[in-house]
Amino acid sequence: MRIASQRLAFLLAAVVTLAFASLASAQIPGPLAGSIFGSGQRALVVVLHGDLSNGRDATYHRGFAEDIARRHSDVTAVALIRPGYSGGRGLQSAGSNNNRRDHYTRTNNDLVAESIRALQRATGARRVIVVGHSGGAAQVGAIIGRFPQLVDSAVLVSCPCDIGRWRSMRGRSAWQNSESPSQFASRVSRSTRVIAVVGANDSNTAPALSQDYVAALQARGVPAGMMLVRGASHDFNGSLRSAALSAVEAEIQR
Repeated sequence: MRIASQRLAFLLAAVVTLAFASLASAQIPGPLAGSIFGSGQRALVVVLHGDLSNGRDATYHRGFAEDIARRHSDVTAVALIRPGYSGGRGLQSAGSNNNRRDHYTRTNNDLVAESIRALQRATGARRVIVVGHSGGAAQVGAIIGRFPQLVDSAVLVSCPCDIGRWRSMRGRSAWQNSESPSQFASRVSRSTRVIAVVGANDSNTAPALSQDYVAALQARGVPAGMMLVRGASHDFNGSLRSAALSAVEAEIQR
């Protein structure tokens, strides 16, 4: 009897593990692909990666989403793959990333917003928290202005919050087709919380870009704040990743 019980327990554990693995790599609701972790309804946390100009698959944000679900059993976390990107494991999102240039477009932002909306409906989550890094932050910043009731909390990590200024600061040509968070700052809902997280040593998306965007939101009464991470640069690792995780967990606890 004891051996039979042990076998049953092993089989159940194997089934649960297989189901979780299948869920994590399944096609998610909405037009974009991604990986989903957990099944809690307290909050839906959607994580968007950066531009990955090195040409690699969009995978580095998957561990971040998985960490959130592991730490909070009452949360569903999703590593969303931005339009036109591949996430490995056969995952490919709809849309085009225009060879990873000038691609924070209205069409692509609509696809992201549609996916967030579909995920919220599918999970029944009571709150929606969206995290974006770099180009992902630019898209989130535009989306919360264009769709004011969609997101409860936005965590913008290493945000190029003023696209024109960002390109100019880097000595690069202007992007004509991309939507900028600063362009829609006047439309962000006063019920949406915005937290900008940026490395003090970020030479790509300078802290001033986040600082000025947050100031514009605060001037309108939007609950916005900024975390300047000492010693951190642009890459989503180390102390910058830890600060972003702390910001997300603070929003989950609300």
